[in-house]
Amino acid sequence: MKSKHLILSITLSIILICFPNISYSAEKVNLYINIFSRSITLKELEDLAYYGKSEGFLKKIIKKQNEKLIKELLTKDYKAPIELTSRLLYSEIGSVVLKKISKIVYPDRIPQESISVLALKTATIKAIAEKNDSISILSFLKSYPSKVIAINVIELSRVINKVESMNELVKFFSDSPLEKLKS
Repeated sequence: MKSKHLILSITLSIILICFPNISYSAEKVNLYINIFSRSITLKELEDLAYYGKSEGFLKKIIKKQNEKLIKELLTKDYKAPIELTSRLLYSEIGSVVLKKISKIVYPDRIPQESISVLALKTATIKAIAEKNDSISILSFLKSYPSKVIAINVIELSRVINKVESMNELVKFFSDSPLEKLKS
């Protein structure tokens, strides 16, 4: 079963890399908060990232002081050797992480885990291949194999809260825990 998914994913990735004109690429991101949703086009994200122009919904939600940070987050390149990343995506740890992420990011109206995981793998590999062993959030979104990407904002905030609390816990124990326990 795993080998079928591996072969299917590799084949799909090769097709998307070799024949980019026949593949779908994301054009819009839908942010879901319970039953409400808002849309942001990738063009709006690119305009913000490259030209500092925010329009529509982005203009309403982004404060001027956060604009620079968001631009950096969207365009920051992360080194990701394609061979190593590919191995990680198909490892047991990678599968666990992808399953968690698939609850946050998935093709719009198709929240099936198996399809979401495959889309995440494909977008990651395609983005890395196009940027020569690096990836950014914007390149990932542009490489996503669905016209519309859904992002579950509630689930995303839960994960961020867990990461922040884990970070605080690690920091607490790494910064002389005995001294803090005494006081």
